[in-house]
This record gives sequence, structure tokens and C-alpha cells, in this order.
Amino acid sequence: MNTENYIHYDVNRINAIPIVGVACRLSEVRRAGSVYKTLCPWHEDTHPSLTLYERTNENHCHCFSCGKGGSVIDYVMQHENWTFQEACQWLSHEYGILTTEFSRNTPRPKPKPVVKQAKPVYTYIPMEMLDELISADSSFCQCLNRMYRPESVDWLVEEYKLGIYAMKGQDAYTVFPNIDIHGRVCNLKVQNYDTDESSDHFAHSFKGQCFWLGSRWSDEGKLPSNAAFQSNCLFGEHLIRRYPKETVVLVESPKNALVGALSFPRYVWVATGNKNQMKREVLQPLQGRNVIVIPDRDAIKDWTESIAKMADIANFTVSDYCEQHAIIDDPKCDIADILIAQRKQ
Repeated sequence: MNTENYIHYDVNRINAIPIVGVACRLSEVRRAGSVYKTLCPWHEDTHPSLTLYERTNENHCHCFSCGKGGSVIDYVMQHENWTFQEACQWLSHEYGILTTEFSRNTPRPKPKPVVKQAKPVYTYIPMEMLDELISADSSFCQCLNRMYRPESVDWLVEEYKLGIYAMKGQDAYTVFPNIDIHGRVCNLKVQNYDTDESSDHFAHSFKGQCFWLGSRWSDEGKLPSNAAFQSNCLFGEHLIRRYPKETVVLVESPKNALVGALSFPRYVWVATGNKNQMKREVLQPLQGRNVIVIPDRDAIKDWTESIAKMADIANFTVSDYCEQHAIIDDPKCDIADILIAQRKQ
């Protein structure tokens, strides 16, 4: 390259070019809070470790893995294996900074690499470990036995593989397994319930007495210490494939699904697990099915809006059942509350 062109590059203006925009033209960039990250060109990087700073008085990059980094020009030189002059020439040409005639031999960057997202490796809980817990004696099943026939509750336990777990002086914590459509146990949610029929809290879970058994078993050495558990799994998801023609009812909590299944057993009842799990990746197993969605009373608006954006997945019908049959002065009323109140009456 003719080095006479060097004096015509305005290095200050070039290094003021937003580094995130430059990186986006050369590589894949991901947002990470208030900064951005991309693959580091100073070392063999498979997980984006180069942080791009583009804030007031900051426009540079730094890699916390190898310790390298620098200005916009430094980044382009390293990424493309160019000289200082070549990096300046390309940046000036692309952003219209050079004030004299450009060289005809402006360098071209190499093709932008395609960064494939690494698929997470999940740990699935062996079915044998779940089988050892299956029981109709848990606190929630005790509540159900006071409202429904024991043989119906036994059927429910077998369908959903409900279990029992003992801890902290309590031997009847209820285990709600998340089993995916392929029959893999993703995780086990554990909760304890009030079994006192005279209590206003009857058949409700105790606050602060809820945890995921997968993490506990990982800490205890029963599962790998670095285990990662799949969270995008519907409660009751394994039943979707078992009953391919039945209408599915989608609710928020496992409790809603179980009480609903006992009251209306001709449907397949599944649950998201919580209000915020109304996501596309969670609902994929419902592909092509007829689905009745029954949100809790305080989630009708949010769930209706979310479902409208995912109409391509299934034939969804959103019901305002909890609004129409709501218990007075209970804005968070859910279908289990309604059906249990009707049973007690």
C-alpha cells in the first residue's frame, strides 16, 4: 500500500466510530446488560468474552479472558489481520471520514462468521429416583382425598407421578414432577400444603416451603454438582403425547391442573408453573392441538395478549372462567380455588 495515504487518516475521528456498530459488521454481537460482547480476535474464543464499551467517554474493547483489547482501530486490525494503514483505510472508506481521494485498493473484511449457539446440556433426573417417591400420602393428596374419591386421587397420582418427600420434621411434602414430552424428568418441584379443613388456608401451599429437588440432590451429591436443569417444561407435558386427540387445558399452577383433571377428566390438564412462563419455547409441545387457556383472574389480560402472538402454535381459546366465577374480593382467584370452594359447599 502507498504509505503516503497514511497522513490523510484522521485517527481521532476513526477511533470515535461506535465500536459496537463496527463489531456488528465483522462478527456476531450480543447484549450483556449495559455492554455488548463478541468473540475475542486475540485468542481462540468459542464463548463471546470480548466486552465492547460504548458509553460516555468510552469507546473501546477489553477481553477478561486473555487481557487484550484496545481501540476501534486495534479491534479491526486484530480481527482482520490488517496493518494499521489498512484498518484506517477500511474504516475511513466505510464511514466517510477520509477527506482526500481513496485508494482503489480498499481492503475488504473477511466474511462475517456465523456463530452457532451452543445447545445447553441438561441433566435429567433418572425415572427410578422419581419412582421411589410416588405416593398418594403427600399433603396435597391428603387435601384431595377429603374432596374426591380415593380411587380418583390414586389415578391422578399415577397419571402425573405425584410423589412425597420428607424434610424439616415434615414427612408429607408434595412432589410435582416436570416430565417432558419425551418422558424425561426435567425437575421436581416440592411444596407443602395445609391439610386442616377448618383452616382458611386449606389446600394452599405454605409460603417459603417450596424448592426444586434437582438442585437439592445436586448439592447432596445424588446428581452431578454442575447439573443444569431444563426449565421450559410444562407440568403434565408427558400426557400430551399419551392422549393425542383430547383437548388440552392450559393453566398456571400444578395445583390448578390437578384439581381441574379430577373435576373434568376428559381433558388433558397441563400447567406453565408460573405466570411468567407463558412463552413460545414452553408452549411448543402443544403444536397443532386444541387448547383451552384458563388464566388466573389477575393474569387474564397478560395471557390473552401473549397467546395472541403465538396463534401459529396451536388452536388456542382463552377463557375468562376465573373472572366469571371469581370468589368475592379475591383478585388472584384461580380455577382450583373455585372448584375447591364448590366442593366444600
